Amino acid sequence: MKRNVFLKVMIMMILSLSIGLGSKTVQATSSLKLSDGTYTAGKEISAGLTKFSIPEGTANISISRGDNDIIYETLSDDGYSSKQFTVSLKEGDQIDVNPYDSGSDIEVQQISKMDLKNISAGYYEVGTDIPAGTYSLAIDHPKDDYDTAYITMLDNQYNEKDSFSLYYDEPIEYTVSEGDKVYISSLIGTMSFKEKILVPKSITLSNSSLSLIVNRTTQLKATINPSTAVNKSVSWTTSHPEIATVDGKGYVKALKAGSTTITATAKGDASIKKSIQVTVTNIVPTSLKLSKSTLNITNNQTIKVTATVAPSDASNKTILWKSSNEKVAKVDSKGNIKGIANGSATITATAKDNTKVMKTVAVKVSAKTVKVNKTSLSITAGKTGTLSASVSPSDSTDKTVKWKSASTKIATVDSKGKVTGKAKGTTTVTATVKGAKDVKVKVTVTAPIMAKSVKLNKTSATINKGKSLTLSATVSPSNTTNKAVKWKSSNTKIAKVDSKGKVSAVGVGTAKITATTINGKSSTTTIHVPYSKSLSAGKWKAGKDLPAGRYKITTKSGSGNLFISMNDYDRYVNEILSSEDDGFGVTVVTTDIKTGDSIEISGLDSVQFTKVSNVKSNTLHAGYWTVGKDIAAGKYRITTSSSSGNLFIYRGQRLLVNEILSNERDDYSVTSVTTTLKSGDRINISGLNKVNFTKK
Repeated sequence: MKRNVFLKVMIMMILSLSIGLGSKTVQATSSLKLSDGTYTAGKEISAGLTKFSIPEGTANISISRGDNDIIYETLSDDGYSSKQFTVSLKEGDQIDVNPYDSGSDIEVQQISKMDLKNISAGYYEVGTDIPAGTYSLAIDHPKDDYDTAYITMLDNQYNEKDSFSLYYDEPIEYTVSEGDKVYISSLIGTMSFKEKILVPKSITLSNSSLSLIVNRTTQLKATINPSTAVNKSVSWTTSHPEIATVDGKGYVKALKAGSTTITATAKGDASIKKSIQVTVTNIVPTSLKLSKSTLNITNNQTIKVTATVAPSDASNKTILWKSSNEKVAKVDSKGNIKGIANGSATITATAKDNTKVMKTVAVKVSAKTVKVNKTSLSITAGKTGTLSASVSPSDSTDKTVKWKSASTKIATVDSKGKVTGKAKGTTTVTATVKGAKDVKVKVTVTAPIMAKSVKLNKTSATINKGKSLTLSATVSPSNTTNKAVKWKSSNTKIAKVDSKGKVSAVGVGTAKITATTINGKSSTTTIHVPYSKSLSAGKWKAGKDLPAGRYKITTKSGSGNLFISMNDYDRYVNEILSSEDDGFGVTVVTTDIKTGDSIEISGLDSVQFTKVSNVKSNTLHAGYWTVGKDIAAGKYRITTSSSSGNLFIYRGQRLLVNEILSNERDDYSVTSVTTTLKSGDRINISGLNKVNFTKK
């Protein structure tokens, strides 16, 4: 398919050159003939289903609809291309015809209706030309054993959904939907669309039987067999709607106790049915959930446990409560549990209307205690450490811990146990809980360790305007007490930096970003923000619309053409520029642009021109390069991992290398070039995203 797309692109380029020179001629004969020119559907050619054919010779035909180019085809009697192409024209469609030689006119024939058993190469719309459905696609009348159809499926926005090849002896089953476009190319013979239609044979239900309680709803699902049946919908009925109803989606709702039969009937064949028996029962408690499964409380402490009965609409939700040991814990009829004495007891909650439904609470009664995670703590002045306290029993009340330092000059402690070292020495931090014994922790504070140096992860960096990067600072030694640094920019009109080292480029130029420790140790990164400008489709002049300089040229979306013409033709640029490596264009071009150069952009909304310096590298891309500036002199083996493109190397006025370089061996290109580069040699790369120079 790539080869066909490439040929179509070349054809469009030829068309674009020839349209301005062509003349429009409509032959007033018994059948309409088109010669070189551009025609409009609804004017020179009637809209509707139309077959274009060529009796002899070769001609290119392209059709555009609004902003979309929908057809690019070559019609020929050479035996290798299709002689005819069918398309459903709409008012306003533009038809471009470009014969290879005089006399190769294209004949136009209006067609009243598609013959699905005899379809030629063409562009068809599902719902207009071909009904939506599932088809067996086959080449029924091939030109020869090698006749092949390349089929592309498009959605209603002209975006490709699928593509595949169809061979004369290999039919394919395929489903097309309303609004799809079917593009058939390369077919010399004809093919057929044979619709596949099946009716329901049986129904499978998701349940073999069903039991529901009153006011409950569940969904039954019906599956039509076989899976290829066209109509897979069913209708639902109930034999006793006063017991249970069923809606069109199979949702069954129980109304009162009893039995009924639910039946699913295939809409594609009313004789195909499937039924199940539904039993409806009254609502009783089926499960019980308690707000607590365990309780750890103190003497004389009361906690209420809530019981939730399921289902929520059970008729009787009464709960019976009982304690296994009332000397340890008691419980009342509302689930209030009270601790009496140290020990253990089990509280049982039982559903009165269904005694099989019960839950228990394990209760433990004990004295209140507090425990701190550390008996001692060592920190450096200026640093912090955290103490945590746990209070038991876990469900006791008044568990708030109060913290206090014996000497706040040595260390302070906040309400959450965070200890901060203030000065060298020793003090005591106390944890106090109401009703429990205090716990004391020894805190030792040592002198701080100062920073000796700070190092940034980059000495320099280049950031495009509007972009950002984050610098990181490493403070030495690794055990420095306070590793915090303050960030500062030498010029905030060029680059700004926040408290976390995030550098944002806001202007064009150079700025220095400095990180400084609290004791004055510092390190600097130089930030370069290059000049950058975006140009839209159109014609531009260097020196007026864009300053002269060396530029890296890219685009963020789509693909189109980039032309740069210069007074000296050593720097002429003619590239397809793309936002992604699609095999047909390049993603970046680097070249020098001088005052007076002409820049032309087509097919692209935005092209970015970013000023760059010469950098030595052994990997180059499309553009112009100088040996000694962009790559060191020496002997190299030159290869590419891209598809194919041009490589030129000049030495003075002499053309040293002129090759088509490719990553695959073929009859038109080479896979490597070995040559010796000297300082001052000029390298021109075209159509390649990556060219590797390996030193020999």
